[in-house]
Amino acid sequence: MHDESETEPTPDILESQYQRDLKWTIQSPSLIIDSQEENGIYDFENATSIDERELKAFLAPYAKFRVGQYFEGLVLYWLDKICHLKIVAQQQQIREGNQTIGEIDFLFEDAAGRLNHWETAVKFFLYYPEDNTTGSHFIGPNVSDWFEKKVKRLLQHQLPFGKKNFPEITLSKAFVKGMIFYHPHVTPPTQLPEKMSAAHLRGTWIHHSELSWLNDPSKERLFRVMHKPYWLSPEVSSSENKDQKSFEELKSELETHFMNKEWPVLISVLTCQQSICHEIDRVFVVAESWPQL
Repeated sequence: MHDESETEPTPDILESQYQRDLKWTIQSPSLIIDSQEENGIYDFENATSIDERELKAFLAPYAKFRVGQYFEGLVLYWLDKICHLKIVAQQQQIREGNQTIGEIDFLFEDAAGRLNHWETAVKFFLYYPEDNTTGSHFIGPNVSDWFEKKVKRLLQHQLPFGKKNFPEITLSKAFVKGMIFYHPHVTPPTQLPEKMSAAHLRGTWIHHSELSWLNDPSKERLFRVMHKPYWLSPEVSSSENKDQKSFEELKSELETHFMNKEWPVLISVLTCQQSICHEIDRVFVVAESWPQL
């Protein structure tokens, strides 16, 4: 488990889920190494003076279920409402005759008037060192997705596609955030895949049969099942929050879940101090058959 050294309660509890997710979108480390770094142009600190009601209303159409769509909404709010950049196109479908041949995530003019093309993604991959059908060791909770496949599509297809259709593009960037999950009993790799940033955020994954690994009676921990699309920022909440579960309650819920379903469950592991609970680990619990679904 992660370090549980005592820290002073922070004012994060006063921020809404949307504010915390917006800050995470802006400030969390990139999942990939991108040669087109923004050189601080978009590193705005203005995310602290946000109208909470405006932010919530803006994100409402994006916050239905899909994590990627919610992430796009957060990026749009950042570029448009905080950076005040001119958005030229967002989710722009490109058609050839009657057929849609692709889509552009973001086209915008930066402060210098240059046309930027961003493809955005938020991704979660689990490190699995054994041979498997994907050929990758960094596999998504949905095994049809893996790190190398996503990076190849972004850098070799989506960004060149933008340049082909909009030759006036000056800067192209894959804006990718997310987390890599490691098994507690498996040594992390000494070498990462090409393009994976070593500074990536880290979580833990276990099979359902290993759930007892989470249970440490000597430490007072609470657990929260995370629901889409709110998979981004670390959990912060009051210790009175009724969504938080004891280990026994979590165990019972997951037994029911995996009896009927195979898809992974994302858990926030919390420790509480002075009535405020902070996340100390993010854990994917996967079916016994994963990644051979």
